Amino acid sequence: MKDLYPALATYIFRYCEEFQTHHEVMAYKTALFYNLSDTPAHLLQQMKERGEISDDPEVLAMMVNGRDALRDRIVERIWQEHREELSLNLCPVCGKIARTPKARQCQFCYYNWH
Repeated sequence: MKDLYPALATYIFRYCEEFQTHHEVMAYKTALFYNLSDTPAHLLQQMKERGEISDDPEVLAMMVNGRDALRDRIVERIWQEHREELSLNLCPVCGKIARTPKARQCQFCYYNWH
């Protein structure tokens, strides 16, 4: 498998968190809450104080192009640096990614390996 396609990117982002850096995790969480227009300023401040989001300039710089671009960069880095280490649940017939690590039916060819 050489290509990084959308379903694989989603799987890597959701289920391979151990390969994300601390700054990547904080940048994504921070981007998520800053993009919610109804998040009150006092709540954002409390989250900063508890360390749930960050105002670190390095973290904020990672968010500059938005949450989706950040997600894509995280997935691309993980794919490039850890491709051989990733524990992927691939269909035994077509070789594409299953929806979750425990899934036993292919979302592409519908093969069932229960």
